[in-house]
Amino acid sequence: MYFKGGVTMNFFQRLAIECDGICGTIDEYTDDSKVMNYLSKLQEAVAEANYDTIMYTLSGIDKWYEENIGAISSNEYVFNLESHQKNMQLIKEILSGLKKDECVLTASEIIDAKKADTVIFISHKSDDKKYGDALRNFIIGLGVKEKQLVYTSHPLHKIPLDESIYEYLRSHFNSTLFMIILWSDKYLESPACLNEMGAAWVTQTDYTNIYVPSFSFGNPKYHECAVDTKKMGAVLNGDEHCKASMIELKNKIEELFDLKNDESKVTYLLDKFIDEIKGGQA
Repeated sequence: MYFKGGVTMNFFQRLAIECDGICGTIDEYTDDSKVMNYLSKLQEAVAEANYDTIMYTLSGIDKWYEENIGAISSNEYVFNLESHQKNMQLIKEILSGLKKDECVLTASEIIDAKKADTVIFISHKSDDKKYGDALRNFIIGLGVKEKQLVYTSHPLHKIPLDESIYEYLRSHFNSTLFMIILWSDKYLESPACLNEMGAAWVTQTDYTNIYVPSFSFGNPKYHECAVDTKKMGAVLNGDEHCKASMIELKNKIEELFDLKNDESKVTYLLDKFIDEIKGGQA
């Protein structure tokens, strides 16, 4: 059994959650037809809860990793080695621990486990802390738990002391990671911020764009970024468009975490958010 975020999972439930991440990591590295066939058949087997095919395909993938991990480790263009190493470890754990009677796909159990793994990451420049704090207060006010939010400018939402920000992000790319990009001109000058944003693009992480009021939309660096800069979000100026965009963000967060908030609470949180961003405008 495996315990995470208050949810207990058996090996099959864990595989059902991690399967897409395993396949995506390998698919990004190779187009080897044999292992690609294993990946395709593994996804089908998980969807059908087919124990025999799961074990067969995982064994094939495990063998492929044993034969290729040396080349993966020495490849200068591989930037997610830790993801491959975690894949190897997870595959071996499942091969040794999975039991046939665990292969029963219960939709509610899988949904609950995925929610336990969901994380919101606010990518921001520390100079924009006032806006980041307002976003943090709004998100936590909706019912998101402290451990489900990564916001490095707040002491309750920092990454673990023994991990770098990039290691932590990579460890969550197989989970449900939702990134909020807090754009500012200073954000565009920060290599660390641009790396975070680039990681979201490379891993096809779901994200939304949020802008400080003084952001220069004509900045050439903005239009050179990897993410879709036409995917508009809220400009934090407190106007009606801003409020409407924040309601859309609220709906997204409630859907991700299965939260429900009554209208009076949402109105209070939104009014408080608007007061905070107006007090922080520059």
